[in-house]
Amino acid sequence: MQRCKNGMKLDDLRALIAIAQHGSFRAAANALDIPPATLSRRLQRLEDTLGSQLVIRDSRNVALTPLGQNYFERCQPLLDELQATTSELMDTSSSNPRGALRISAPVGLLTYQLMPLFNQFLALYPEVTLSLNHLSNQHHDYSPEQYDVVFRVGQQPNSSFAAAKIGESQRTLVASSNYLSQYGTPHHPDELNHHSRLATVPEFEWALTYKTDVAHPETIWVNSPVRMAIADLNSVKQAAISGLGIACLPNYVVADALEKATLTTMMDDWYSPPRPIYMLYQRLGYVPNHITCFIDFMRNALAGT
Repeated sequence: MQRCKNGMKLDDLRALIAIAQHGSFRAAANALDIPPATLSRRLQRLEDTLGSQLVIRDSRNVALTPLGQNYFERCQPLLDELQATTSELMDTSSSNPRGALRISAPVGLLTYQLMPLFNQFLALYPEVTLSLNHLSNQHHDYSPEQYDVVFRVGQQPNSSFAAAKIGESQRTLVASSNYLSQYGTPHHPDELNHHSRLATVPEFEWALTYKTDVAHPETIWVNSPVRMAIADLNSVKQAAISGLGIACLPNYVVADALEKATLTTMMDDWYSPPRPIYMLYQRLGYVPNHITCFIDFMRNALAGT
């Protein structure tokens, strides 16, 4: 563990900075990937070292004392510079990328597209480790203190990350042959209001555009009640295969089921507008070599998808 000359541990200073940045002990502990009790112990040790209270804590809120705020504002840039310099020197001392990658990605995109590429990357660079500690289909504005690279589908909120579009997610209406035989095959979006819809969370509404009229495309929103809503794309696919209803799923999720004829498409004159796939990463400051290498690898691997 790193120590300053006066005996203060740098991990204790990182604890204060994380608390100041995230506003709660739990969020700060998650960002540092340590138990909340360890975070509290480090903060207490820092306060004991300085002989001053830095954080005011009660049952609901966490706030810095004036001294704590001043100390945070003065120390954060110094610690950032120290970490960047250390990473840069480690990179230049080795020709092989090495270090830890912290990644967040949607479950479906990870399963069907990203995971095989992650495996290839790790095979090429044995000194790189990868942590996928947040799998979510929800959109959040993440910070570089939490993740090095974030993959997301759809338009992104304002972020401290740079956003690189690496592909598109095309969606298709699918159902089992048994379901269509029993309930009929719809030919217009309005007819979907009379069918059982299987939705992915949070995509409860479907936008369907008529293909043939390019000059004046007609788009209809289908927002009838859903029979089943699941955050996991594969579970929605399995429900459709079981004959529970009609789903609108990414092509990469249903490709195998269409090939095996366990699912079939319908309403081929209508399409769901493609959704962009983004790779988000730090936009400012020094980016370690292993992260840059990973970003370049993923850009090349997903080019044209």
